[in-house]
Amino acid sequence: MTHDLIKSVLTGLEALVHKVVVTELKDDTFYAVIWLEREGRVISIDSRPSDALALALRVDCPIFVEDEVLKTSKQSANPVPAVQARNSANIWRPGR
Repeated sequence: MTHDLIKSVLTGLEALVHKVVVTELKDDTFYAVIWLEREGRVISIDSRPSDALALALRVDCPIFVEDEVLKTSKQSANPVPAVQARNSANIWRPGR
């Protein structure tokens, strides 16, 4: 997979992924930054959140989300309407 390739390239370049940060939510699109260190230099790389999170899981680095993103995403989330069962016998229950 591409994420495994990126991990291999970073390892070959002796770059360390320090963290991934989901930085922004704009027009229903999330944005992220991957923070690397190579030869004592800190490097930030803009990324799609899905790619950044996949890489973070492969290199076992921390994942952060900016407070403003959490607040904004809560406000823009559409609540799912509750489904009411007409007959309680039709409700699925574990072990039945």
